[in-house]
Amino acid sequence: MSRLFGRDDAPATTTALDCAAVKGEVDALIDALGQLADAMDQADSPMSNPGWRGRLRDLRSARGDLRLLTRKQVFTKDELFEVLTTVRPLYRGEPPKDFAHLASLNTVVVAQIEAVHRAAN
Repeated sequence: MSRLFGRDDAPATTTALDCAAVKGEVDALIDALGQLADAMDQADSPMSNPGWRGRLRDLRSARGDLRLLTRKQVFTKDELFEVLTTVRPLYRGEPPKDFAHLASLNTVVVAQIEAVHRAAN
């Protein structure tokens, strides 16, 4: 069937990754995501806002996915980037006035996302 539809039967290749070199940066990102999520979940946070609850859920989910990945002894660059694409900071650029109190934590998350990309490449 593959020949009929012009598909290539070549096996998929994975890109090598030094897991030990990347793990420290990923662990720092996991920590930064946890700190940001915890700060967003304080008593004065707008939990009645569904968007806020969704962003908080997204941050915690991405953190959990990264933790599961790093528990594996060996993982590929493709696996890392698949999880990393789900990690979004609260915002990029200038902080909106409602998020100003989270600016320093968000800056750390952005820096760690970039650090993981550098370490993986």
